[in-house]
Amino acid sequence: MIDLSIIIPVYNASAYIEACLESILCPDSRDNIEIVLIDDGSTDDSGKICDQYARQHNCIKVLHKANEGVSIARKTGLNEATGTFVWFVDSDDYLLPDAIQTILSCIKAHPDIRTFFAPVLMRDENSGREWVKPFAIPENQIVTGRQYLNRTPISVCPVQFVIKKELFQNKWIYFPEHLRHEDEYFCRVLQYFSDRMFMLEKPLYVYRQWAGSFMYSGEIQSINDMVEVFKHLSAFVEEGAVPQDRDWLRKDILSFLLGTHFWHREFLQTDDFKAFRKQNLPFIKKVFAANKHYLPLRERVIDQLMLSCPNLLQFFLGTEQSRKN
Repeated sequence: MIDLSIIIPVYNASAYIEACLESILCPDSRDNIEIVLIDDGSTDDSGKICDQYARQHNCIKVLHKANEGVSIARKTGLNEATGTFVWFVDSDDYLLPDAIQTILSCIKAHPDIRTFFAPVLMRDENSGREWVKPFAIPENQIVTGRQYLNRTPISVCPVQFVIKKELFQNKWIYFPEHLRHEDEYFCRVLQYFSDRMFMLEKPLYVYRQWAGSFMYSGEIQSINDMVEVFKHLSAFVEEGAVPQDRDWLRKDILSFLLGTHFWHREFLQTDDFKAFRKQNLPFIKKVFAANKHYLPLRERVIDQLMLSCPNLLQFFLGTEQSRKN
């Protein structure tokens, strides 16, 4: 019986995939895990490296497919996974020592838990600096997903979660396809429907940040995709969430939508951003008008100014920062 399936989408990760796999392959746990590698149309040697590891290790299976993006790759891996639990791992990251044994022990010790969560160790590959990604520290190790989701900051990194596969029978738990920020949708909905989550205290996972990674490219496309991901979130809130939860969820996803401006202030004066506003601003303003009463007055005023005159707010923020310095 396979307790844990580790699903790894792979796209042009030949420089990193070996370190990723070596961090997972623990002799004492190979009978209880499987590694599902999805070669998502790589054009480098990633596919060959995956095949080589599969020949050497029976717990590894490889699927080669045309490039369709990380969401479809994860879905493909999920369909192939036979484990009771699944863990999505990125091919350019790696696990800390004993991570697999820790998770397997937790699964055995807590048969009533369907979602395990652990903090992530971030690593800047340029400077070598490491830090724990900020997350909401709970009072107890076992919480409901809704309790944890209704905290700040929200955890929207899927590699932090080890998930019982049966949860994916819920139609709302999925990765939006062909969009960036798909994790913002998936993690929110996953937590919402996790009736009991077990919180580990120490990191198990090292998340690499490096120039050229998917996170650091295509800012304008990223902003456009945020609007589309918001639409997925809005459908979930209005149709999938229970009525008593909708107010705080609406406030949360409104803040996400306004992130199209606040998260990308360095692009506010570019022609691309002006084109984005021309196309999407009427929709964003409509959502803001319908939901702004959920926000404190100060936030409401700042948000209104950002939407109406982003360059003016940018000037004020810059002046305030200069005064602090």
